[in-house]
Amino acid sequence: MAERDWKEIYRRVKSKPVFMKDGRPSSALFKDSKGVSVNRDAGRTIDDIISDEERLHSLYNANLTDEEIKEKGEELRAIIGLTREQCDSVEVCVIPDPIYGENEYHALLQKSETEIPLSKSQAKSLAKAARVIKNYACECSFVKEN
Repeated sequence: MAERDWKEIYRRVKSKPVFMKDGRPSSALFKDSKGVSVNRDAGRTIDDIISDEERLHSLYNANLTDEEIKEKGEELRAIIGLTREQCDSVEVCVIPDPIYGENEYHALLQKSETEIPLSKSQAKSLAKAARVIKNYACECSFVKEN
């Protein structure tokens, strides 16, 4: 296994109702047959991470109007974070997957090094453990200490 250059990973939460439940991330946020797209902190500050997540959100929605973004459930609702320890506790793997010229911090969250989709229990555990780093629905920002 490669040396890890991260202590936390982050994920943007879109406005699709299935991704948040009662202001918290749902397990659906961690279900993807191609691997869950996340970004490694790689020594960056929280302000730099939030700015970069906002940049990526704008980049990936540049061809859509505000109305189309809203209709497709692509509005940015939150940024969530998970620690290395939380990922290790449910035995998930964070596989570096940089996107050249776009996002050097990109990674895929997988069930294991050889299996991609997370199990239901892994997804539920990560949803429970996830901290909301920035919540755009209420225009507030906070970091909850465990």
